[in-house]
Amino acid sequence: MKSVHVFVSILAIAACGDNKNKSAPDAAAGSIDAPMADAQTTPRAIVVAPSADFKTPPGIMSELDVASRHVTQNLAAGEVGADPFLRNYGGFLYIINRDGGDNITIVDATTLAFVSQIATGTSSNPQDVAVVGDKLYVPVLGGSGVAVLSQSQQTMTGAIDLNAATGETDGFPDCVSAYTVGTDVYVACDIYNESTFANEGNGKIVVIDSTTDTVRTTITLDVENPQNEFQQLPDGDLVISAEPLDSGSDEMTGCVARITPGATPTQACLLHNTDLDGIVDAMAISPAPNPMLYITVTSFDFSASSLSTWDMAAAMPTNGVSPASEFITDVAACPDGTMIVADQTMAAPGLRLYKGSTELTTAALPFGLAPGDGNDMTCYVP
Repeated sequence: MKSVHVFVSILAIAACGDNKNKSAPDAAAGSIDAPMADAQTTPRAIVVAPSADFKTPPGIMSELDVASRHVTQNLAAGEVGADPFLRNYGGFLYIINRDGGDNITIVDATTLAFVSQIATGTSSNPQDVAVVGDKLYVPVLGGSGVAVLSQSQQTMTGAIDLNAATGETDGFPDCVSAYTVGTDVYVACDIYNESTFANEGNGKIVVIDSTTDTVRTTITLDVENPQNEFQQLPDGDLVISAEPLDSGSDEMTGCVARITPGATPTQACLLHNTDLDGIVDAMAISPAPNPMLYITVTSFDFSASSLSTWDMAAAMPTNGVSPASEFITDVAACPDGTMIVADQTMAAPGLRLYKGSTELTTAALPFGLAPGDGNDMTCYVP
């Protein structure tokens, strides 16, 4: 099955870290030690990362105390697969164990204790999760659209076939992200032919009515191949990146699609890859009073990856917020306005902290494995 936009990482040979690494970087960089004992009142960042080959488990989950820059490595040992994504909803962390893992692992967001693990089906390759009450909606690459799970029953209870809604012809609509808006679940699908390895048309956003688990409407995007996770803007609109990835295709035609939910949802490109001089990967929105869209952007020749911002009021980008020496592949927003970014630089991979366009760290904070290519972090006050 086709996997979501994954670059060939120069970090495949990066070494793992252990849970008791006592080496002490300077105070500005942070520290690695045993878990924090006191209850937190400041933000914590949780990060998951893939194994070195994206195939052989385990991956890793680690915690960063944002105030102290204290890192606790290798939490939830054995629960993180070789190629994980991470979501945070309603007091729970959802680890999406993708290709080969084929499950959703649920962890208590406060205690970081294991809650349950729910299989999504053999070779299903889950990509994301959206939550409506007890139900989890999981878009899959290795199936007909969306797997439906019961969190209380800890089992898969059904599937929603999106082939007809998307116009897919090979039986696999390649759905990659899901997000809940009220009782609707917005699902992004690639429409990618598994036989010819080519996109079959522009991407689709399918809106599922969770009260009936049926398709309410479908939106066709202006561009092909939506990917990565939905993010929600302060006004309630959703954004997701999209660009063609066929052999010989032009990534310069990609954009960040903006979807306005409602009875008759609409879409348009919020910004284009050409605005940012690169391919849009992970995104995060900084909190009020001055929300900004933070974006990790990979150059068109894949030689660099940096942090950029988009001022939504002015509709203007600030490119290259991070220096060229950093290879930024992921970003998450904390409630206090601190931005956590993942630096995939081979020499010293790890986490960095930014506030606005200013970096707060002097070196990357290692968390046990090299960062993945996005959708692997969350930051919140437990």
